[in-house]
Amino acid sequence: MAPDEFQQAWQAQSAQTRVTIDADLLRQEVQRNQLNFRAMIFYRDFGEVLVALLLIPVWFILGARTSSPWTWYLTVPVLIWMAGFMLVYRIRHRQKPSEPDEPLLHCVQRSLTEVEDQIWLLRNIFWWYILPPSVSILAFFAQISWLSRSAGWLPALISFAVLAGSLLALNVFIYFLNQRAVRLQLEPRRQELLTLLSSLEDETTGDGTGKQIPLPGLPFAEKRLQPPCASPTRLIIGLVAFALIMLFLVFMIVKQKQREEYPKLSPFAAVRWQEAQPEVKLGEEWFKLIALDGLPTAEIVEFSKQTYGDKWQKRFEEDLVELLTRMGHPPNDKVTLEVQSLNSSEKQIRKDVPMTKENRSAIYKAARKQNNSEP
Repeated sequence: MAPDEFQQAWQAQSAQTRVTIDADLLRQEVQRNQLNFRAMIFYRDFGEVLVALLLIPVWFILGARTSSPWTWYLTVPVLIWMAGFMLVYRIRHRQKPSEPDEPLLHCVQRSLTEVEDQIWLLRNIFWWYILPPSVSILAFFAQISWLSRSAGWLPALISFAVLAGSLLALNVFIYFLNQRAVRLQLEPRRQELLTLLSSLEDETTGDGTGKQIPLPGLPFAEKRLQPPCASPTRLIIGLVAFALIMLFLVFMIVKQKQREEYPKLSPFAAVRWQEAQPEVKLGEEWFKLIALDGLPTAEIVEFSKQTYGDKWQKRFEEDLVELLTRMGHPPNDKVTLEVQSLNSSEKQIRKDVPMTKENRSAIYKAARKQNNSEP
């Protein structure tokens, strides 16, 4: 027989090779691997949901303690969305527990469905996991950069670019890390299950219940399926570490902004309110404040509301220099006030009204006294 004929005969015999495996043992192996996979995914999802829910009260506490602007709280609904999406996805794609005597074919089909669900989840991670917090955090970065523009537009733009670039780099790392897991872990597992499923459909009567199953080219003949991702402990530690890093980064940004010292000065001897309209005391007379250094009072009040939320009146009364500076109009030692008499429609322009520590101290003490007297 010629060498070519020997080679053809050997290839024909190899193509007809069958690996005969006990169906019960193979089913037990597939079910055991399926349980490991489910446990891995459960601990990952549990860790992500737990971290998201724990971050919600932490976010409120940090926001209150650091007097953060309103964009800080945009991340709260994002955290709720992430936890809710994960829970709903698990409920919608929940698989029935495997039965001990379940046909092998059904067991493999269920395992394949679970793997394909996880592949879809990670391939679309940008839309449900990366994009929502990126939008809220970028809004926060944009606002704190806007509020710091008093030091100049260029430093504010550079600050925003650095923060946004850091966030982008982190998101790119997270995205490609998950795509790598799909490519190196989930896709090979899916291909192995597809091969096994195809072999079962070709070699059995339909349900894989035979005692002995001949399977050609079976990929599981000499190895066990490997876990699809890192251990649950590593996943939870990674999630907690990521959350702590993000909290530390944002906290340091807020604290850095708060380190800016503003003089505690005021041109008013006292301030009181008629709803959103401040009335100010100059000397011994009370006036309705119309404008300060050409800035309409309504604009100042509106900016204070948007920036400080419930503390807008307090900031107007006690931190007027900071408020005006963040608006991009830092006051001088003396300001020009446009006021209106409370007894008539007469308006006055008071020029060179001094900004003094004594005025601000009197306003501060009056506010503390009022707070202490309230039940």
